[in-house]
Amino acid sequence: MKKMKTHAMALILLSVMVALSGCGSSNKGADKEVSGNNVEKKPETVETIKLKFYAQYSGQEKAAYDAAKEAMKKVMPEVEVEFEVAAQDDEQKIKTYAAAGTLPDIFFASSGLIETLKNSDNLLVLDDVVKANDIESKLNETSKAMLWNKDGHSYSVPNVGQWAAVIFFNKEIFEDNNIKVPANYTELLEAVTALKAKEITPLTLFAKEKWTGVQLLDMAIVGSDPGGLKKLDNGEGTFSDEAYIQGASKLEELVKAGLLSKNAFNTTYDDAVAQFTSGKAAMLLNGAWSMGALEEGLGEGKMGMLYTPFTDADKVDSAQWNISGGGFNQGFAVSKNSKYPEVAAKYAALISLEFNKQRVIQIGDPNSILVEEVQPTVGFTPIQQQYAKDAVNFKSMTTFAWGFENAKFKTVIEDNSQKLLAGQKLDDFIQDMNKELERVRN
Repeated sequence: MKKMKTHAMALILLSVMVALSGCGSSNKGADKEVSGNNVEKKPETVETIKLKFYAQYSGQEKAAYDAAKEAMKKVMPEVEVEFEVAAQDDEQKIKTYAAAGTLPDIFFASSGLIETLKNSDNLLVLDDVVKANDIESKLNETSKAMLWNKDGHSYSVPNVGQWAAVIFFNKEIFEDNNIKVPANYTELLEAVTALKAKEITPLTLFAKEKWTGVQLLDMAIVGSDPGGLKKLDNGEGTFSDEAYIQGASKLEELVKAGLLSKNAFNTTYDDAVAQFTSGKAAMLLNGAWSMGALEEGLGEGKMGMLYTPFTDADKVDSAQWNISGGGFNQGFAVSKNSKYPEVAAKYAALISLEFNKQRVIQIGDPNSILVEEVQPTVGFTPIQQQYAKDAVNFKSMTTFAWGFENAKFKTVIEDNSQKLLAGQKLDDFIQDMNKELERVRN
């Protein structure tokens, strides 16, 4: 009897051991594969994180975005980005998203938009991700300031360098019509008068976008005061100051001489480029970022650049490198309400730098923000080489209209600049702007 019990107990123990052995084999098989004589671990499944990205994903920049996105797959393979093409609407759509609580995870933000979204508590502070990824050390000296807001925090990582506002000109038009390329205001007025007499549009302005009129006014001011309109945005000075009276007066005189076409305020960017590259307009105002595309459309070697043609002749030597346009605290920002704030912050910070690198490689951007030396695939064009050489001499820069931090000031200067360019009398413009300045500063 005792022997039978012992035998039964042995059978039970043996069954348990077999069962346990089977369970162990099953568990091991879940995370290992047998390949020949080697035992290899299966790759762990990584959850895909989808981020919405609102940016200028179009035109020549699309190639830079695509290349940057591809490079980021090696750094953050778990992230899948869906681009939405940003509307050319003075940031109205992105502000609507913010008001509705539906901001994309990542989006381009100018300094003006940063101030608006910061006040409405929609922006994620990026200080930690900037420090953790040592972003500042990867930026060149002139670009480091663009990383930080005036309150000491970072809300975006810069994705482009500090561009100048430029009046591009068609060399052949000036040469063929024996008109001197203007180096100062007197020569600019003479050139406008001569071009108008030959039924050539002196300057094509895509004034359907209001910032272009603001930039034209800013260019007319910086020859006398390097602070330009940015100084007024900061709460300093009025339009009764001599530099602002002179700048507005010069525009009034140029408009009377026929500077712009009658349909300037209905002209889009594409329309303006078509007029310029076809030879119907002698000059075009834009940021220097457009130089590559414009040169390609006009023909290599046929285009030149003017930075300060509104400056009085006796001030050219001292003021020729006081530049309108420039950098500001802007770049790729992150929504505070993102489902994946930490992932979005890291991705935004790293793709900002990668995007700038790819702008150089893919489209020959000569305005890198990086310490790393990067060369374009096809080399720099003559106009890009010229800009890189000129940029070394820049002494001061203002901003573009979207860089204004006082949103109310931005609105009134855009609206009133258009009135001035449409033929408003100087005294009325000065009076209206001073009233508006008093209102927006209270």
